[in-house]
Amino acid sequence: MTWRKYLLIPRLTLTALGAPRDQARAWDRYWTSVSRTGPGGDVLWEADEPAEHERLAAALKQHAAPGLPMVDLGCGSGRRTYELSDFAPRVIGVDGSAAAIARATPAGDDRVTFRVADVGAPGLGERLHGELGDANVHIRGVLHVLDDDARHALAGNVAALLGERGTLFLSETDHAGDPLDYLLDQGARPTRLPPLVDRLIRAGVRAPRRFGAAETEAVFPAGEWEIVDQGRSEVYGVPLEPGGPVQRVPAWSAVIRRRRSRR
Repeated sequence: MTWRKYLLIPRLTLTALGAPRDQARAWDRYWTSVSRTGPGGDVLWEADEPAEHERLAAALKQHAAPGLPMVDLGCGSGRRTYELSDFAPRVIGVDGSAAAIARATPAGDDRVTFRVADVGAPGLGERLHGELGDANVHIRGVLHVLDDDARHALAGNVAALLGERGTLFLSETDHAGDPLDYLLDQGARPTRLPPLVDRLIRAGVRAPRRFGAAETEAVFPAGEWEIVDQGRSEVYGVPLEPGGPVQRVPAWSAVIRRRRSRR
């Protein structure tokens, strides 16, 4: 969107020196570095804004098959996972980072449990479906940091989890432009990165790519999936600087089901 974004490359390269390229290791390194979660904490996307919770709650009430368990894929520290327990008799949060899951476990709600697993690992969806049966699935801010192959692998696990009755509730950032444009809007400058952004880059975490209508169609094609509802929305992030405003990041939300097989 602007030539200025290319001036970020030296700063990003220097900050990421020594960081692992493997994203599983990068995410574990990131979560190990986190001291505080939630509003005012170290995690960029944990603003806990009521407006976002209310939007998800409305979608769940309208579209979620009642009585089904819920699986929160890419759950991080589990803050949203616990919120989902208001809408399901059992919730399982899954994340590839053991350090993230260690933060998720202390809250003590016996309806909510957590697993360490790569959300795109072959067979994960089938194994969880064998344990739970059909389930609703929640994904927030996961697909936007995955490459195309990983996106399709995750969609395969979602299909197995949903079975015939489950529904996927999806929310991803849909920022115009490429990852450099996104970082520029996140306050990154050639001479300085905001602390919350610096923490992610230093760990080696991949910058987000946009995930909107076109990406939804590519990952969940019409021949296999039914888009029940979709549209522009926002996800909220903690202030980039102390005393700053809560971030409002353009996003794309969708409610998706497997297309029923014809008998």
